[in-house]
Amino acid sequence: MKQVDFTIVTPSFRQLEQLECCIASIADQEGVSVEHIVQDGGTEGFAEFSKKMAERWPDRPGYRRVMVSEPDQGMYDAINRGLKKATGAICAYLNCDEQYLPGVLQMVMRRFQISPETDLFLGDVVVVDGEGKPICLRKMVTPTLAHTWTCHFSGLTAGIFFRRAIVEKGLLFDTSYRVAADAEWYVRLLRAGLRAKTLGEITSVFAEDGGNLGMGAAAREERIRLNQTAPSWMQILRPWWVIWHRCRRLLAGCHQNADVTYKIHKARYTHRRKFSAEGLRTTWPGRIQNF
Repeated sequence: MKQVDFTIVTPSFRQLEQLECCIASIADQEGVSVEHIVQDGGTEGFAEFSKKMAERWPDRPGYRRVMVSEPDQGMYDAINRGLKKATGAICAYLNCDEQYLPGVLQMVMRRFQISPETDLFLGDVVVVDGEGKPICLRKMVTPTLAHTWTCHFSGLTAGIFFRRAIVEKGLLFDTSYRVAADAEWYVRLLRAGLRAKTLGEITSVFAEDGGNLGMGAAAREERIRLNQTAPSWMQILRPWWVIWHRCRRLLAGCHQNADVTYKIHKARYTHRRKFSAEGLRTTWPGRIQNF
């Protein structure tokens, strides 16, 4: 049996309207085989929703979807559960309020094929509002160990893709972190000698609703907790890591505004809708201090 190209895991809880668009953005990918595992924590009406999705996006050669509803211990536990079921060569996790752009998975697969030494790729992400209109474009530079460990994880999960070998090594998320588990996970990947690169391409959109957990008190507490696990010398040099990260972003052109066009799914529409922006800003309002 030919191996599936991708396994995408989506943790879900009480976001069925957004989940419908997320599913559609994976189901209409072409040129690759995809397994989409939706791990729902017990949303009311999930069984009926699953039937609706089976009618709109039925399994077909090269695409299958697994809809699971079971209690979990939070988002990262749900992702871990999905990753343990994964059969794809490349894995990713896409939240309900995120979508892939058309043709992205085919592009990502090609990049992995021509870069066998790379374990993880990070794509650029357009942050949008609830209507799908652009807020900013987040361009990526490869996050370093020191900056991620002591300051901030600058990657966005909607644009992360990694080889399933990472899962097979047991490098899953630490569920004792409820918000910052992605940062802690990335630190462990780099400490294990795994290699990450940026794609230099927009892969996804993330819908900002103003209530993101990454900006709350729990996130700050977990960030401090992770920082304190870094070597003392690395903590002392924290201001330098911040400066160096910002210089790297500047040199990589991450602060240059860009013209952007993208197509995403919207509720009550049968096809993707097109959005455009000229000179889209790259700074994220209210979050500049984190980058």
